[in-house]
Formats: sequence, structure tokens, C-alpha cells
Amino acid sequence: MPLIRLVYASQFASPISEQDAQDIIEISTVNNRKHDITGVLCDSNFYYLQCLEGGRDEVNHLYQKIAMDKRHVRPVILMYQEILHREFDDWYMGRIPAINISGAMVLKYSREREFNPYTMTPESAYQFLFELSRLNAVL
Repeated sequence: MPLIRLVYASQFASPISEQDAQDIIEISTVNNRKHDITGVLCDSNFYYLQCLEGGRDEVNHLYQKIAMDKRHVRPVILMYQEILHREFDDWYMGRIPAINISGAMVLKYSREREFNPYTMTPESAYQFLFELSRLNAVL
């Protein structure tokens, strides 16, 4: 079965606390480890941008669950492709919090400084996550 990379964006259904975000990461890490799914989550400005990597069936099943999760709205798949290797293989679920995102970094991959993954192209959203994960300690 091929490896898949899925990048999606969504909006917070309601504001989340730092503890809520940590809880999401902890639960995701445990569940993703069971299914050999790796990836990274960026949460900022009331948006999520997430990349998932793993087997097609496992990633599809997880995304279906995510799309039904009431903590966010408007989930949109930005990228879905077969890949040769994982880029986020060190993290069952890494996190890039808002504090690690500068306006200059957003502007590099978007038409404006304010983080809004819906305004990014599929490739720019992926490259944004990739560069941030390399520049910052992914929690």
C-alpha cells in the first residue's frame, strides 16, 4: 500500500486553550502511533493546518474522523498525494503553536502576513509546515 500525504485546513469551532491543544496532541500521538501515521499540526489565528502521512487506508480513515470532529469547521483537503517517503517521520503528531509563527514566515507562503491556510496553495501550505517544523522545535 502506498504512502499518502494529506494536508488539510480547518477553522476552530470555538477558541481553544493551550491545555486543549496539548490534549489534542497527546491523544493524537497515542492513536497515530498505533496506525503508523506521522505528521504535524499548526494552530494559529483560529485556524488549523495539518499534514498527515501514512498508509492510504489509515490516513483516509483518520481524516474521516477529523472531518466529523466538532472542535473545528470547514475542513478542506489542500493536498492529497502519494509520496516516496515521509517528511515528518520523527513525529506521530508534532505541533507548531501560534507563538512560533511570524508574519514574515506567513508572508513567504501566502499573500498576506496573517495566517490563513485557506489562502495558501497546496504546495505552499505543505512547504510552510515543512519549513516551520525544521526551524522550530516541534512540540
